[in-house]
Amino acid sequence: MDGYSVLHAWPRFATRKARQLSLQQRREVLVGLLRQYADHSRRRVTVVFDGYAAKHKPEGKEPTHGVEVLFSERGKTADDVIERLVADKGDKGKILVVTSDNAERQTVEAMGAQTTSAEVFEADVEAVLRELAGMVRLHSRRRSIGPRHDDWEP
Repeated sequence: MDGYSVLHAWPRFATRKARQLSLQQRREVLVGLLRQYADHSRRRVTVVFDGYAAKHKPEGKEPTHGVEVLFSERGKTADDVIERLVADKGDKGKILVVTSDNAERQTVEAMGAQTTSAEVFEADVEAVLRELAGMVRLHSRRRSIGPRHDDWEP
C-alpha cells in the first residue's frame, strides 16, 4: 500500500484536526487503523511511505505489530518499493496493491497483482472497523451484565 496515497485520499486525514498533526503523527494514526484492520480481517498489511526526501528514515516510537511499515531509500519512491515487493512474491494474484496512482496500478496489474484505489480500500477498512466495534460493544455489554446467579446453588 502506498501510505501517502492513502493519507492524501482519505477524508479523515483532510479534517482541520488531522491537518494540525505532524506528518509522523498522521502516519502513526494510519498505521494504528491498519493494525486494527489487519488484526480483525486477518490480512497481512504492508504500507510503504516515500522516504526519498528524508535525511534519515523516520521511525515510530513503538513497533507496528501486524503491519509492516517500510520507507523507500533515498533516490527511490514508494512505487519503486511496491514494484519490487510484487516482483519478489511468488503468488502475485493474492497481492492487493492500494494506490490512487493509475500508472502504478497499471504497472503492478501487468505484473499480476490486484489493485484498488485508496478510496475503495477506505470503504473496506471502515466496514471491518465497524464490525470490530460492534463485536467490542457486544462483548462489553455481556461483561457489564455479569454472570447469571439464579442457576447457582449455594
